[in-house]
Amino acid sequence: MEAIVTELAVLPITMAVRAWNRSSQMLERVRYSAFALPGLVVALALVFFGAKYVLQLYQTLPMLLVAYAILIIPQVLGTVRSSLLQVHPSLEETARSLGSNHWQVLMRPGLSAGAALAFLTTMKELPPTLLLALLGFKTLSTSVWSAVSEAFFAQAAAPAAAPALLIMPVSSVPMALPIFCEQQAE
Repeated sequence: MEAIVTELAVLPITMAVRAWNRSSQMLERVRYSAFALPGLVVALALVFFGAKYVLQLYQTLPMLLVAYAILIIPQVLGTVRSSLLQVHPSLEETARSLGSNHWQVLMRPGLSAGAALAFLTTMKELPPTLLLALLGFKTLSTSVWSAVSEAFFAQAAAPAAAPALLIMPVSSVPMALPIFCEQQAE
C-alpha cells in the first residue's frame, strides 16, 4: 500500500525529467531534502500536527502513510528518475514502434525497484509506527522492539527471534522481484 502511495506521489516529478526546467528541478530538490530527516522528527511533527489540527486523523493509517511517504519518497524518486534517465529517447521511440507502451519502456524497472525500496523501508521503520499507528498495531519491527524493550533478554529472545528472523526472508523477496521482472522482460 505504501509503495503505491509513494510511487503515485513521485510520478509527476519523474515525468518532468525529459522536460527538465527550473520548477521541476526545484520540486525535485525539495523532495530530496526529506531524505535528511530522521524518522523520529517526521513522526513527532505529525504527532503535533495531528493532535493540534486534525485530531480525527491522529493515530490512523492515513497519518502513518503520510509519515512513510515523507521518508520514502526520496528513495523512490531516485530509482525511478535514474531508470528514466538511462533510456535514450531514440530507444524509447524504437520500443514504441515495436508495440511497447510508455510504462513498459520507461517506468517498469524504476517502479519495481522503487516499490521494493518502499516496502523494505516501511518494514524496518520503527519511530513513525510506534508514534502514529493505532494502539495494538503490530508490525515485525514493533514486535522485535517490544520483546527487547522488556529487558528480559533470555525470555524475550524466543518471542523476538521469530519476528527478527522473519524480517530477513520477507525483505529478500522484494529485493529479488526487480531481478525477476528484468529477466521476464528480456
